[in-house]
Amino acid sequence: MNYVRPLEAINRIRSLVTRLVGIPVFLGSWLAATEAWAAGGIVERTAEDVATKLVNIFKEILMPIGAFVIFIAVAWTAFLIITTANRPEKRAEAMGSLPYILGGGVLLGGSMLVAGFIVGLMAKAGQ
Repeated sequence: MNYVRPLEAINRIRSLVTRLVGIPVFLGSWLAATEAWAAGGIVERTAEDVATKLVNIFKEILMPIGAFVIFIAVAWTAFLIITTANRPEKRAEAMGSLPYILGGGVLLGGSMLVAGFIVGLMAKAGQ
């Protein structure tokens, strides 16, 4: 079984993340501009409304995508561990990816925690 080289894997992940995040951001901005045009102009919003909207968008888009990617990574690693049961060196290589998966999950959760904290601080500062 051929394994993907680390740099190649990083480039694939970067490309996937760019597609998964870039396309919704582009479409969202286009839809927001269309909505503002259809409503007869740009509506004035408070900073708290914008911050809340951004956090909700990130929660609705990034968390499900992140959970799906983590699930697929864990399932693939489990598959590799099962299929390489008789080859200890290949099995150890497959198990070596588990800390990276855990780190990605912690990073995703931590980023949402920090974003919520910053929005909370900005909301208090704006009052």
